[in-house]
Amino acid sequence: MKKISLILILPLLILSCNNSKKEVKRNDIQLRIDQLVVENEVPGINFSIIYKDGIQENYSSGYSNKSTKEELTSEHVMFSGSIGKTYAVAILMQLVDEGKIDLTKKLIDYFPEIAWLNKLPNIQDITIEMLLGHTSGLPRYVLQDGVWDIVINYPDKVWSYEDRLKFIFDIEPIHEAGKGWGYSDTNYLLLGMLIEKITDSYYYDEVKERILIPYNLSTTYPATERRINNLSNGYSKPHELFTMPEEIIVNGECIFNPQFEWTGGGIASTTSDLAKWAKIYYESELFSEELLKKMVTPNANGKLTENISCGMGSFMFNTKLGYLYGHTGTFPGYVAIFAYHPQLEIAIALQINCDYGKEKMSLTEYLERILIGQINI
Repeated sequence: MKKISLILILPLLILSCNNSKKEVKRNDIQLRIDQLVVENEVPGINFSIIYKDGIQENYSSGYSNKSTKEELTSEHVMFSGSIGKTYAVAILMQLVDEGKIDLTKKLIDYFPEIAWLNKLPNIQDITIEMLLGHTSGLPRYVLQDGVWDIVINYPDKVWSYEDRLKFIFDIEPIHEAGKGWGYSDTNYLLLGMLIEKITDSYYYDEVKERILIPYNLSTTYPATERRINNLSNGYSKPHELFTMPEEIIVNGECIFNPQFEWTGGGIASTTSDLAKWAKIYYESELFSEELLKKMVTPNANGKLTENISCGMGSFMFNTKLGYLYGHTGTFPGYVAIFAYHPQLEIAIALQINCDYGKEKMSLTEYLERILIGQINI
């Protein structure tokens, strides 16, 4: 009887010990996030991690609204900035797999009927591949004089293709097509135009039908309206891209129409959905393994720093956590990163509801602070 009892009890003891270790680990991660909020003087942080076995953990710290002291929770939604480009990339890669788009073909060849496209610098030489990898030489339309004045002064404006792109008509390219690198949202506006042309469908309908609905990303939303479900407030300070009032959300409504961003970003989501998206995107569930390899292969001109390089619709980060695939995003009042650890098959996402911090920490440094010693590298 004693032997039988020990056989029954031993697995329970092991399970209890494992659960206790997991709880200690979760508490440590939460403590680290709490410390980052205080030390870096940011309103709040949401963080999510999905392990190889599919177990997901979500963490929150700080406030969604500083004035009312409403606590930030994992249910709060934030704008994810340029991470939104990855949804456009996924759809475009599906169209490549379907034989409907050729990466080596020039963009202009798909649009013989749109005369004003000829006003864009380098347009006769730009291929789809160049747009994806930011080697087109197209200037950033969001950096041109007057853009943000219109964004703020006409908060309900619905922006057309030409409304955005006319800011770079007939200006000098930043380099010859294919012979340099320069990050530019303009590239992805043209990819959005291409998606709508090839599918004969509204871009966000394609996002819903191809990504959000089949993968149950139920708290990911097209950023097409000023009011979005369960949106956390965002806080801003003067930025190299834009100057905004401190509060980006007033009475639950964005102070300008986020539709302006479109395929340059154009998505709002919870951090938990963002981590799910990283796992879907980098485990090649939506498109072929061959295209994923192209996406995460650094291009020769796209080495930003010693530790960051650019592929097609993806950055590659050398970090203390190991080599990560991912993308960062900035939107007035918000910053975000999603990443994937190909060796460990771990997906992670972090969102902060401000576009500043006391310390000039990179978003990968946030991830390092949270996870060093917590995952087996």
